[in-house]
Amino acid sequence: MKRLLLHTTLLFSVVLTAAACGDSPPGEPDSGIDAGTQDSGTPGGDSDAGSSDGGSSDSGTDPGVPDGGSSDSGTDPGNPDGGSPDGGTDPGTPDGGAPDSGTNPGTPDGGAPDGGNGGGTDAGTQPLPTDPADPNNASKDTDCDGLSDKVEFETDRGDNRKTHPGVADTDGDGLLDGLELGIATPVAGTSCVLPPDADPLLKTSPVRADTDGDGLKDGLEDANRNGRVDPGETHPLRLDTDCDGLIDGPSSGSTQGEDENANGTPEPSETDPLEFDTDGDALSDGVEQGVTVNAEPAHCTGIFIPDADPNTTTDPTNPDSDSDGVSDGTEDSNQNGRVDPGEMDPQVPDASGPVGQVCPTNQLRPVSFQSPEGLDLKLALPPSFTEVTPIQMNNEAKGLVGYDNTSHVTFLAIHRAAPMGSMDPLGDEEALRPAIASQGALFNRTAQLFTTWDGFPAVQAFYDQVGSTTDLKRRTDALVDALAPGSTGRLSPPASGYTGNFRLQALFVHRSDQSVVVLIAVAPLQNVTGPNHSTPAVFSAKDLSAGSALAQFGEPTRVACERFQLSPSNKVDFLFVVDDSGSMMTSQLSLAASAQAAVDALNASSLDWRMAMVTSNYHFGTQANSGRLRRFTRNVNKVRAWLTEGSTCQGNVCTGVPTTPAPATCPADTSEGANGGCWLGINGSGSEGILGAARKAIDDLTPGSSPGTEVDHLARQDAKLVVVLLGDADDQTISYGATQTNCGSGGTQDRAGSSCESVQNFVRFFGDKANPTLVPTNKTSKHITVHGIVCPSGSFCGCTEGSGCNATNASREFNPQPMNGLSQQRHSVVVNVSGGVLGSILDVNSIIASMEVIIDNVIGSSGYPMSNPPIGASIKVAMDSVSDPSACTAHDIPRSTINGFDFDGQARTLSLFGACRPASEASQGAVSFRYWVDTQEDPNGIAPCAEDPRYSPTEPDHCAGLLWGCNATGDQCVCMPDCGGACGTGTRCALSTCTCEPIGG
Repeated sequence: MKRLLLHTTLLFSVVLTAAACGDSPPGEPDSGIDAGTQDSGTPGGDSDAGSSDGGSSDSGTDPGVPDGGSSDSGTDPGNPDGGSPDGGTDPGTPDGGAPDSGTNPGTPDGGAPDGGNGGGTDAGTQPLPTDPADPNNASKDTDCDGLSDKVEFETDRGDNRKTHPGVADTDGDGLLDGLELGIATPVAGTSCVLPPDADPLLKTSPVRADTDGDGLKDGLEDANRNGRVDPGETHPLRLDTDCDGLIDGPSSGSTQGEDENANGTPEPSETDPLEFDTDGDALSDGVEQGVTVNAEPAHCTGIFIPDADPNTTTDPTNPDSDSDGVSDGTEDSNQNGRVDPGEMDPQVPDASGPVGQVCPTNQLRPVSFQSPEGLDLKLALPPSFTEVTPIQMNNEAKGLVGYDNTSHVTFLAIHRAAPMGSMDPLGDEEALRPAIASQGALFNRTAQLFTTWDGFPAVQAFYDQVGSTTDLKRRTDALVDALAPGSTGRLSPPASGYTGNFRLQALFVHRSDQSVVVLIAVAPLQNVTGPNHSTPAVFSAKDLSAGSALAQFGEPTRVACERFQLSPSNKVDFLFVVDDSGSMMTSQLSLAASAQAAVDALNASSLDWRMAMVTSNYHFGTQANSGRLRRFTRNVNKVRAWLTEGSTCQGNVCTGVPTTPAPATCPADTSEGANGGCWLGINGSGSEGILGAARKAIDDLTPGSSPGTEVDHLARQDAKLVVVLLGDADDQTISYGATQTNCGSGGTQDRAGSSCESVQNFVRFFGDKANPTLVPTNKTSKHITVHGIVCPSGSFCGCTEGSGCNATNASREFNPQPMNGLSQQRHSVVVNVSGGVLGSILDVNSIIASMEVIIDNVIGSSGYPMSNPPIGASIKVAMDSVSDPSACTAHDIPRSTINGFDFDGQARTLSLFGACRPASEASQGAVSFRYWVDTQEDPNGIAPCAEDPRYSPTEPDHCAGLLWGCNATGDQCVCMPDCGGACGTGTRCALSTCTCEPIGG
């Protein structure tokens, strides 16, 4: 009787289920698939619809027997139980009342996959009855998972595994079979209601509970079970979602994992599978745990960092493993897992001496960050910039303007498209300079081309600007008006109390033709020159304009701590190439006037310097200075004598210059040129060849004396060789040993003739700073920086004194004029490409200002190179011993080029000066700083493929789904080769749809 009741109850269940799924009840058993399995553990015959399938008991209730209407965990999902929802019924099956909560009859109950028919059906799940022989299977979906019974009976999902037509979640991972396959449309003719699939392109295996094999079930990784990888979820198709080298789930054999208890929640002792760096110390979790093998090479290449020393590990859940006050990533400043020279050991509490004075977290120099929403611009500023205002136009951010009422420096930063016709930062500066000059005449301009820390071409330009009665803040507002007309957002009305003239330090960064940043720091000229040349205002403006303060929107920073030793043997040999034609008297005297200040600055640094000089006709002719070198010296009086009118050699001493601290000795013959080796004179050729002279002189001076030795007629092999050009005419070299007026046929004072030697010969000789792989053709094979104090592009120079130099003055020198807005000057090309400073020879003040910038650049580029691109305002330095402790605070060295340190933002180097120089070669120093991390790939500030419909902000390859990746141009999501290797056994990649399709199915 009990057996009959069981069959009757089961048949009623089948009828109800079939009715819900749009079909009639089957007329016979379903080929041995137990449709009404009970969990008693007692074997039953194949004909017994209530027999056991070997599963373990889950509640003891026979799922085929009514339970009186009350809900329990073993209720037959196809039977009525009194009308109330029971939380475990098929949403398409009536139970006497309203629809249930939506869980399907195959929802797992915690049992493990059983490996029987169906490819892994949960042993505690009771399959609904199905029939493989039913001719209507194509229109049936018994378990309402979105797959027809026919598809489920016939499709091999790999390794001879099939989904179970009577179990909605065959593999028991918490996701419906159809959802895992990207199906959101019910089988036609059924009344099944499927949950929406938020990402149909993302497909997991319906017969493997853990598709990616990371130890976490697919349904645990897709926590909200919507078929999409949402923020806060790990990726069900990736072993290592965050690319730190640790698999998302628990450790497996020698492969280390993150979620060790596989519960989907990071515990205090676990790393977070969604965080590359769980403890935020700048070391990846994998590096901290000694991982050397990329767990996900298909998608983490270029992101994963292998540990360079897996024998040393740190705690990935503690930012300071050795508790010395310095974070692990700060101690391992290059974040490679190895203790490299200059680094601290994150396993050993070693924050003592200079390190303990600048590197602990509580000792770091603070920096504030400003980044307007919607603008690809981020600035790092000293906290003293308390007034920062967004610049807007039509409610769109265009930039920032700010004021530091401590150092009395202002700035404006504007993001815009490149000016029409401009293709580089030199063009940007040329095009925008008139707008800047519209608010006050500019003078003493210098400019230098360089590459920013994040790889963009840039120009740093210095101008002095007229404005003696204008307040600093109002001048800054006026510059915003000129560069962003019609915009809003200016400095507050109260005056600063400081008036001009002004020093403008400008930065032009050409990221692309659509993205140019103009950043100008403004300070009263008197506050940053003369006796005030080493004030906080100087360094505040310098940090802003040298590029270290600027990043793209959203780019993060890290902290670094480095130990260092400054070698006192950094050497520089200067070669000055000076025009000795008739128009150069005043310019030579101006250079002489700047010599003492230049030497004072060099002597305050740690450099071992020498200077030598040749003239613009060194490489040709029979004049007194042809082929003559005024030899290397450290005597500033000699240098001054070379440039001082009327200085002659008497008693082997040059006249007309001081004799202390040492007299200017001379050979009293022609071996070192005119006037017994003293004044150059102005009797040289009017067809100046300033580049050709520099080349010939370097050929004669190099390869130079052996390291550790020196002679005065050769450069030192272990010294940096620097060239400084001073001339009011452009180069007219036509061959290695000849020049020709205006470069020969077709040439005029304003246009070069056809005989000019190709300027590219000189570029290749001196070197291209932006292309370090191109080996220079000079004898040293090293890059040689060329600085120039020359006639500015578009100006007229060399005219008879007092006659007014313009386009109609016949006495003007050869200086090709711009064409289509582009400079035609040959020496300017060499200066810019070599990375030198381009200064102006127009008057005494411009020459002196140019020399100051050149000497600063030489000193800065010869300092200690930092391992990462520091933010200048964040640098803090300490030494264990300095040359004069009474004049220098060793534990916190001030920013000063008199007694302190300075930082060169272009070269990213640190230099010490005066009393703060190292006491000896053995002196140890430490420096802490924040530095930018270059995470933005697009120069326009748009993430790769951001405008593609498949874009994903959480995917490393920027496209949703394992099968898709961003193309090389960054504008389109494309199917990855072989679908990214995501297609498993029994499937193949269909590139036309970028899906993994069953083979033969």
